[in-house]
Amino acid sequence: MPAALPDRIAHALRYPFDPPHRAYRFRAGGLHPPEPFDPAGLHAVVASGSNGSPDRLQQKFGDAVEVPVTYGIIHDLVPVFAARVTGYGSVPATLAVVKGARAGVHVTWLTDLQLQIMHQTESLGTGYAYCALEGFEFTAQGDHPRAPLHAYISLHGALAPEGRLLPLAQVPQTQAQQHVMDSFGFAGTLAEFVRLNLDDPDHRLRANDAASRIGQTIDDVRLMRIA
Repeated sequence: MPAALPDRIAHALRYPFDPPHRAYRFRAGGLHPPEPFDPAGLHAVVASGSNGSPDRLQQKFGDAVEVPVTYGIIHDLVPVFAARVTGYGSVPATLAVVKGARAGVHVTWLTDLQLQIMHQTESLGTGYAYCALEGFEFTAQGDHPRAPLHAYISLHGALAPEGRLLPLAQVPQTQAQQHVMDSFGFAGTLAEFVRLNLDDPDHRLRANDAASRIGQTIDDVRLMRIA
């Protein structure tokens, strides 16, 4: 049975769904202590936002899979809000290049099949590009096999009202939504704005057009687009 509208609105405003600031093992639909694992055949994908959350991994993969999730500090990249609104009503995240910055991020270790599912959920080619991260220093906290890092980078750029990026560590979802509302010139309530974006694709398209006007392109030679 589809979720009731108030629950869908509340879900949109919970983004990024409370990812823990540590490594863990996603198993049986939830969070478990980390364990050593064999990285052979796995893709190391940096999570800029909700993909580091067990709740979001459960929504994407269900209860029957396991995903090792490591954690560490990445240099010159920061999880920030992207310049768009998703079909589930949230302003999502992306990584943006900020030279000299450091940020805590999760790394999900995905099988080929899990990566294909993740591509679909990230709207590959329309919402995000899948990129190899070349030359970004990563300092792991705990066990973390050495492997090339990848990430989803927003094709819509980063939300940057008055030229200021909005880091997820400092700015809540409600404030990111308010910036999109302001750029849109929306005079109603936040709940009304989210409801319209959930249920009216034309409204969401206009909201995304407005968000793009305060967007900042993410471009760096170290972000090597693969798909």
